[in-house]
Amino acid sequence: RSTLVTAIPDGPAFRHRSLLRMKARRSFLAGIAAALAFVGPGRAAPEDEAIVRRVADAILRQTTRRLVDTASGAPIADSSGLAPRREIRIESKFNAWFYQTALLADGMRRCAEALDEPAYRGYGEANLGFIARHLPFFERQHAAGMKMPPIGDGNLSPIAFHFELGALWHSGLAPLVQERRAATGDTAFDPYLRRLDAFLEKSPRFEDGTFHRPGKGLMSDDAYMTVPYLLRKSRLAGDPAALDGAVAQVLGTHRRLHDPRAGLLRHLWDLRSGRPAGVFWGRGNGWVVLAHVELLAALPADHPARPEVLAAFRRHMEGLRRCQHPEGGWHQVLDHPESWIETSATGMITYGMARGAREGWLDPGFARDARAGWRRLRQKVTADGDLTDVCASTDVGDLAYYLGRPRLCGDLHGYGSFLLAGSEILRAGD
Repeated sequence: RSTLVTAIPDGPAFRHRSLLRMKARRSFLAGIAAALAFVGPGRAAPEDEAIVRRVADAILRQTTRRLVDTASGAPIADSSGLAPRREIRIESKFNAWFYQTALLADGMRRCAEALDEPAYRGYGEANLGFIARHLPFFERQHAAGMKMPPIGDGNLSPIAFHFELGALWHSGLAPLVQERRAATGDTAFDPYLRRLDAFLEKSPRFEDGTFHRPGKGLMSDDAYMTVPYLLRKSRLAGDPAALDGAVAQVLGTHRRLHDPRAGLLRHLWDLRSGRPAGVFWGRGNGWVVLAHVELLAALPADHPARPEVLAAFRRHMEGLRRCQHPEGGWHQVLDHPESWIETSATGMITYGMARGAREGWLDPGFARDARAGWRRLRQKVTADGDLTDVCASTDVGDLAYYLGRPRLCGDLHGYGSFLLAGSEILRAGD
């Protein structure tokens, strides 16, 4: 083996020129990488489209929109005059009146847009139509105090929150109801909207207008339970106070829960101690990201609060960028790498970064972080289109409590955020 030795120039001028060339080369390569990440897969990455379709199609197959008599297995097309029995149930978990299914409807809508896929259009509206057809039966069922599957362990009625609101997270399908009302003039759900308005009117707030839970405080998921509703109330009903209310929820959450050193949000502002509590819970931060994205998309460019809203979003996303796993994704507890990569949080944050980069709210480099998050998120999809490693419903506790939360497959919290992330990745090159 021979060795070729060449003379290597030296001296300050040469080193300066070499440094400039190296910087230019790195800048050029970084620019290419950023451009490729920002453009995303689009139609050039059929595996991304295929995996989004796998999940969306699995949801379509399971969203049966049927009442069934579980004793006989027979579907019930007409529930008028039907006496409630525990054996008569909603067949599909995707037909529940929960905030998770409202998020899922949003994900399906955005998938329909990104893929130009008619099969995904009107998904949420069809769910509302199913509930409207059987609404008198559900009312009789609720009055009889019946609580049954297919949601959870059967201790929570799938439609109960339509009739009885007791917490901010009971907002259910409110955004879909507002859109249906505006598009069709259908008044079937007007009593529900009045109940929700009355509930929010009497809900406790801090001095800056931020809602909180009585006797407990402000939780990081609370903003998402109200902001989508308030923004639609502002846009569809022409209520300017509702827009200010949405701004108050996002900024009030950041003022109380944002940790300036970590750049992340705690899970709770504790009324009793008057300070933040809980860990940097992954999905809790994700809910705020979703609320923040909705607000930025709706807030006029000349709104006086927009600079503060945008600055808070950027601070939070920088903090989330710093704690991303080196191979993509975000942990159940964001600053604890011993916790697992959690699916719903990864979907929410990936969506926020991808959309933030596309909209110009964030620097284009965030598209690379979003792509890394998406690569990890794809690993959570099973062969039949389900999602693994979704954290179960979570309250506030010590670190051991968060680390010990169940890792579920098929939990409702995962689907909507996955579809939002996937649809944003797919349309990044549009």
